[in-house]
Amino acid sequence: MPLTAQKVKSTLYILLAILTGSFLCALSLNIFYIPGQLLSGGATGVALLLHYQFGWSTALMVFLINIPLFLLSWKLVSRDFFVYSLIGTAVFSIMVELTKDLRLAYDSRLTTVALGGLLNGLGIGVAFRAGASFGGSDIISKILHKYFSFNMAAAGLVVNIVIVFFSISIFGLDQAVLTLAAMFISSNVTSYVIEGMRYKRAVFIITKKDTDMAAAILAKIHRGVTVLEARGAYTGQTKSMLYCVISKRQVAPLRQIVKDTDPQAFVTVAEASQVYGYGNGFYTIGGDE
Repeated sequence: MPLTAQKVKSTLYILLAILTGSFLCALSLNIFYIPGQLLSGGATGVALLLHYQFGWSTALMVFLINIPLFLLSWKLVSRDFFVYSLIGTAVFSIMVELTKDLRLAYDSRLTTVALGGLLNGLGIGVAFRAGASFGGSDIISKILHKYFSFNMAAAGLVVNIVIVFFSISIFGLDQAVLTLAAMFISSNVTSYVIEGMRYKRAVFIITKKDTDMAAAILAKIHRGVTVLEARGAYTGQTKSMLYCVISKRQVAPLRQIVKDTDPQAFVTVAEASQVYGYGNGFYTIGGDE
């Protein structure tokens, strides 16, 4: 595919993601958050506070509050992220204005929190996955992720908790707890959309029976194994370390293999949110997730 055509396709994909994500977030605000007097995170949360207190336009406040954040992020994030986030914020503000009169009949607070958080998380995740955002804490999260390796959803949640404390003095503790619950749902949904739900487990096994252990893993759970040489810093003894990547459901069978083969083995299991390269059930470099 020619480079120009690829660039056009990529740009259209990002713009479509911005439109879809901003529409979902706008729906979550106008159908669930505002009727339930919940707060969102970042600039949107501040805009909602101003709307509840003074009746100011949420859409306009979202855009105006984001201006200082965009000035801050100009030299701290990539040019593409800056441009697409600026577009995203503008489109999101327009969507909020266009959908401000939409309402849905429901009575449950649980519905408000669950569906509001779900839609908001989906919208933010779709935009982030495409390389854009709607400003606010999204920009702060991106900066923390880039320079300090923070998980973007977790970084956003930390920023948003500050908003909750401000809401306590205005709406009371009960309403603040509902806001925090909606933020928690939104944060986790965002994480799933960005990183995918197919989390893998990276396993490190230090053992004296590397040949038997590797053979059992290959035969019983059908995963490739890499054998590395490891040396203990304290004892100076040389042992073998096996490395493999497995699915969550294969952790228990692997534990049984270790127990049967070498009960004295030292095992570490770590979460691997993204795995690239050739392999059954894993992502292929350059392919779709």
